[in-house]
Amino acid sequence: MKNKCLLICLLFYIISFFTYAQEPYIEKDSNKIFRHNNKNVCFVKSEDRLPLNKSHRNSKYKQTNMESCQVEDLELWNCEIDFRYIPLPSKNSIDMLLVPMDCGDFPYRLYLITIKDHQIRSELYVEGEWYESGYNEDMIEKTHFNISKDFIITVTTEYDNKLTIKHYYLNDNGYIEEKNNNN
Repeated sequence: MKNKCLLICLLFYIISFFTYAQEPYIEKDSNKIFRHNNKNVCFVKSEDRLPLNKSHRNSKYKQTNMESCQVEDLELWNCEIDFRYIPLPSKNSIDMLLVPMDCGDFPYRLYLITIKDHQIRSELYVEGEWYESGYNEDMIEKTHFNISKDFIITVTTEYDNKLTIKHYYLNDNGYIEEKNNNN
């Protein structure tokens, strides 16, 4: 009876070990551990759900080490040693990330990049502020975006009391394309 119980317990521990050892863990916020669910092991899964309509101005960035991340040309989107991003909901095998481009003159500019098959497929400026230095500092161009449940990206830009609204969609190959009357 003792041997049978020992064998069952041992079998239970072995199965439990292999079940949990299959997915890598990513450390986030120093003391929480999350299972990684995205296809690309570089990025954590977004906690947001679609539709998405919020400002990311004061959002905390996630980080991934550039040396361990095998995404082609990702270093072009990096201002620091570690790549900073905000994860957005993924579509099938397409990762969508907001990337800050704050290493230039403007501290608040976010680009949406899409990644599929370890390649950056598209980029789109979607959120932030821009102004012409030396000119009327009250005239600030403000851009924000939202994403519908079916991944329609709407980018709205306000400047000089005028609104420009553009709609984009994410195709199956991971490219962001402007939506027109035909699609």
